[in-house]
Amino acid sequence: MTDKLDTKADIYIANRTFTRQFYTFHEYPVLIDCNFVVDSTNGNGLGQRQLKGEGVVQVYMNTSAPLAGSGNPNPASGYIVLEFADNYTRYFSGFTGYIPPLSGSSSTSSISGVPNIIVSLGTATLAQWQAVGLPQGFTPTVGQSFIATSSALIGGSAAIEVPLASGAGIDHIEVVGDPNQTLHTTGYVKGVKGRAQIVLACYKSGVITAPAPGTVISLASYLSNSSNEVKGE
Repeated sequence: MTDKLDTKADIYIANRTFTRQFYTFHEYPVLIDCNFVVDSTNGNGLGQRQLKGEGVVQVYMNTSAPLAGSGNPNPASGYIVLEFADNYTRYFSGFTGYIPPLSGSSSTSSISGVPNIIVSLGTATLAQWQAVGLPQGFTPTVGQSFIATSSALIGGSAAIEVPLASGAGIDHIEVVGDPNQTLHTTGYVKGVKGRAQIVLACYKSGVITAPAPGTVISLASYLSNSSNEVKGE
């Protein structure tokens, strides 16, 4: 897939088939999202792993294991470089979400009143899971969370974990600088496309802070794929 030239503005924009459309006053808006696991010691040299998201070519975070050729500028702890697979003309807005890591300590007994995340099904029956609070209509699966209604042995060697008490370690993520200045590139290298990017910073209580290892971060960017502006946007 290659980029196309928008002759109205003489800049490159994404040329790919987007699967859905939604109602908006913008002429050609797109929503690009991804998610990944924070992992500063991962041997891939990226500071994260398990990146998922069609429109994002790479995410770079601080790493203690730099790898030549990874492309990672190795930003300081707490910063994220979001690199897109294509160029876009402007940034409208964005939103984020994160799933905190687990405590790292499993238990074969449920813990009442808090989220219990299934880490092992063992041979426990549906009735045994429901007895400790799994809602009716759900089939137990690894990774599933529920609020336990009692603290009791689940049975069948099944196990749960609770979320890390300190959570994801951050309270919000902000865009750094003017993202519109890095959403399109002009000098393409043969075989390399896109490389448009946005820099973000993770914060806790007003201080730039690295997310806890194992945190799953989701990033969504609402962008324009058109050179036409609507009321200045």
